[in-house]
Amino acid sequence: MQRAMLNRATIEVADTAEVSGRLTADKVNLDRFQNLIRKVRATLIPSSLRWILLFAVLIVPQVLRGAASASATPQTWHATVGAESSDKGRQALAFLPNEIWIHAGDSITWTFDAHEVHTVTFIPDTGPRPFFQLVDGSSTATFDNSTTVSSPGGFADLGGVFGQPPPPNAFTKGDTFTVNFPTAGNYKQVCLFHQNMTGVVHVLDATQELPHDQDFYDREAADQRRDLLSDRDGRSVAACGGCAACNSLKAHVTAGIGEISATAGGTQPWAVERFLTDQIFVRAGDTVEWTNQDPMEAHTVTFGTAPTGLALFNPTPNVTMDTDGALRGVVSSLTDNVSSGIIAAAAQDPNSGMGNQTPLGLTRFRVTFPNPGAFPYRCLLHDDLGMKGMVIVFPKNVPPK
Repeated sequence: MQRAMLNRATIEVADTAEVSGRLTADKVNLDRFQNLIRKVRATLIPSSLRWILLFAVLIVPQVLRGAASASATPQTWHATVGAESSDKGRQALAFLPNEIWIHAGDSITWTFDAHEVHTVTFIPDTGPRPFFQLVDGSSTATFDNSTTVSSPGGFADLGGVFGQPPPPNAFTKGDTFTVNFPTAGNYKQVCLFHQNMTGVVHVLDATQELPHDQDFYDREAADQRRDLLSDRDGRSVAACGGCAACNSLKAHVTAGIGEISATAGGTQPWAVERFLTDQIFVRAGDTVEWTNQDPMEAHTVTFGTAPTGLALFNPTPNVTMDTDGALRGVVSSLTDNVSSGIIAAAAQDPNSGMGNQTPLGLTRFRVTFPNPGAFPYRCLLHDDLGMKGMVIVFPKNVPPK
């Protein structure tokens, strides 16, 4: 034991001596190198020039940077509104990117990149959220947090409401909207059609350095667009819809699906604007149920002639309500006009102490088909995107496909 301890002590002393020797040698070499540098500097650069070079290296860039920031030409930044799949069925309800830093005096031009309707809207901190159908808007605007500015709202199927003339149609794919921001601040950006579609513009004083450039925002927008459009949730719902139709007690169609994702700058929903499945087979006397499984998007299930104006939002008079809150109608022939009106999840509840709890939304619509036939239907809000379906009713004694 004593010999082992002695050997270990000897090894530790040797290691310490070796490290100490290395440190001493390294220090000597470092001193030699520093002495050489001092000799070269004294020989090649006079003392008077050394101070000039120090000033040029450390001071001048800071002065020039400040001058450039203070006198920089206002810049126009670029972003996009919405994105969609090639068949228009999947929609990214998002400002891309949904967080941007710019200088006071700069502008942002948003290009609308989807056929789904959106607005780019900035509302003063204490201002009310306007109804999209009453917003005329323009192609350019200036926002100083005193008055709401917005791209045009409007919805072609509604026409004029509240005694107002019909507004211009909402901006659609390819249109652009530019907003100038003269005053520093943080401004929330919203879409009047989609309550959870938000973003933010950080407007910095001209002397402050911006964290990102346009290339960064282009890459970020592309990444967010890809992530939103590539989400595969809901595929199982579409795959089993036809199987459910084989059982008359479970004849079911999903009227849209979606999710809400978020970044530090706001929320970015995506939605599938389709009936899943879009063709269902049942027997005479069966009832089909449509459920809207999107957390935000509204849809209609409409047979026959579409209602106009604000009537589009409400069920037709021949629709009743079941005890569980689902809407119910009967379609006997192709001449029947039956519409669910808006079926959608309820809006978000207000903050605690700031209002009553939001009631449940109307998310289910049931239709009974007493007679055989082929009955087309559509969503009045998204039929232009291809959200249409067909119910094929076989005679009662003939099993559906």
